[in-house]
Amino acid sequence: MLAALGDAIVTADREGIVTGWTGAAVRLFGHSEQETVGRPLSRLFPTLPAGEAEELRTLGGAPRLDAVLHLFHRDGRTIRVAVTATPIPGSAGEPGGTVAVVKPIGGWLDPTETGPVGEQWHWVLGTIIRDFAEVAGQDLAAIDETDALARIVVDQARRMIPDAECMLSIVPPERQSHFRMAAGAGPWAARQVGREWPRAGSVAGLAMAQGRPLETVRLLELSSLRAALTEGDIHTGRLLPLAAQRALPDGRTTLGVLGFYRRERRYFSPYERRLMAEFGSLVSVSLQRAELRRAGAQAGARLQTGVDVALDLAHSLEPREVIRRLVRRAMAAVGAQRATLLSLEGDEAVVEAATELGDADAEPVGRRLALDELVAGDRLLLLEAVRRRRPFVAGPYQLLNNPPEQRAGLEGVRHSVLLPLVLSDQVLAVLVVARRTDLAFDRSDVATLQLIGNVAVLAIRNARLFAEAQEASRLHGDFLNMAAHELRTPLTVISGYLSMLRDGSFGEVPQAWRVPVDLLAEKAAELGRLIDDLLLASRLESGRVPADVQRLDLRDVVQAAVLRAQARVALLGGELVLALPPEPLEVEADREHIARVLDNLVNNALSYGRGPAAT
Repeated sequence: MLAALGDAIVTADREGIVTGWTGAAVRLFGHSEQETVGRPLSRLFPTLPAGEAEELRTLGGAPRLDAVLHLFHRDGRTIRVAVTATPIPGSAGEPGGTVAVVKPIGGWLDPTETGPVGEQWHWVLGTIIRDFAEVAGQDLAAIDETDALARIVVDQARRMIPDAECMLSIVPPERQSHFRMAAGAGPWAARQVGREWPRAGSVAGLAMAQGRPLETVRLLELSSLRAALTEGDIHTGRLLPLAAQRALPDGRTTLGVLGFYRRERRYFSPYERRLMAEFGSLVSVSLQRAELRRAGAQAGARLQTGVDVALDLAHSLEPREVIRRLVRRAMAAVGAQRATLLSLEGDEAVVEAATELGDADAEPVGRRLALDELVAGDRLLLLEAVRRRRPFVAGPYQLLNNPPEQRAGLEGVRHSVLLPLVLSDQVLAVLVVARRTDLAFDRSDVATLQLIGNVAVLAIRNARLFAEAQEASRLHGDFLNMAAHELRTPLTVISGYLSMLRDGSFGEVPQAWRVPVDLLAEKAAELGRLIDDLLLASRLESGRVPADVQRLDLRDVVQAAVLRAQARVALLGGELVLALPPEPLEVEADREHIARVLDNLVNNALSYGRGPAAT
């Protein structure tokens, strides 16, 4: 009876071994019955993956399977065929095998051809695409935001396949080992929104890994997500991976999965599969656009953050503050969880600052480590950074000889960037930024860190120069203060003996000595004033100049300055003319500071003036 049929009929047992072969099968495949019976069914369809071959020989409890496959004729031709398989009842009520009708595809079945089926296919898909564009056009922002786009997609997908629930899952850029349920249409699918599932062990993850649609009526048996599937009593699924035409900035090439699910064990028809495939292509393009816009917005925000960091670093010249701001802002700029700045001193690196997200200090400041102590596998990261003199991306790292209490801080680090801070071809320090999330650093992150590093190296250099200048100023002030005090001691002795000579404590001073003694006394007083100036200069540099502000008549201060200068004026044979206003000239000032200023003015006039000096 089978031999009388015009179609190719193939039967196979539960193990997938061919048990029946009609004459039409000989013509279609080009192999005789003797060459085929007793051989594996997979020999007829060598491109069929193992999972689908399993579906074909058991049907997984489904009443029927319709599929479009490729077979290789004996003469080398590749023929597209439509396969309709049904189970053969076994003795114990379980399927004893399958029987398949195999037909070459013609215009009546292929929806890409003209004809009633093709016209229906084009009409349905065109209607879905038109409605998709109309819904998106009502809210242009929706197609730019991934989750909003996902909701539109699943609604349209369920309209396309009304008896299936639809779910769109996204591969999150920060955790690419999982996928997140972004939107669902149908009671069960809607309850899954917001959940995260691991890619490993799931049929959806396998579809992403293989880069092709997978369909099965044995989801519960094959997937590691049995709890979620049991919740909806889901058995059948067709999972379409959504691929990007080129890798996104975060490294993703697979964006997610569009899934169609049924409770009953019933395969989708070739017609439905073709609709899904074409719609999936549209979704892939739309989703890639939304993700590119999201990545672009994030990159722009990071670059703006880099500019803000540059401005922030320019606000301080204190080295510790500059470095502290650098590590914190660099960590925030690229969404990292850990950052460390290591300055280089010979063959060692010194921890200048280290911070952990939510933790003040991740490493003790001042800790020293050898350049070969920071490693990732067999890579010596610090030595490589010094040698390269440019940023590079690495994975997890560890510190050799790290104390046990500090090892916990490095656990869970999955991705890292090492940024050498180079000035005049010399590496001053290395910034190490790390993430604990499964999100590799991309080119945008590295560019942001480079922007920060270029400004940071100048900010650190300026801060260190400022610190060195401050230290030099402090040493200079200390020297002036010490010199003034050391000079004051012998000057006090000299001034004391001169005073005793002038007042006759040692007897009457000879007339010939009076002028030299008066001159020595004047020079001693001048030297005292110079010592006071040294002390004042020291206090000015240290910012510790005391001031006793009081209300005083400026005329009295000027008269006192003139009296102090009379001895030198007489010695030089000059004349000091005093002209005061008749009315009091009251000011609020420190008497000693004003007197010192007037003394300097008068002494400069006496030293460098020509002719009478007036005040």
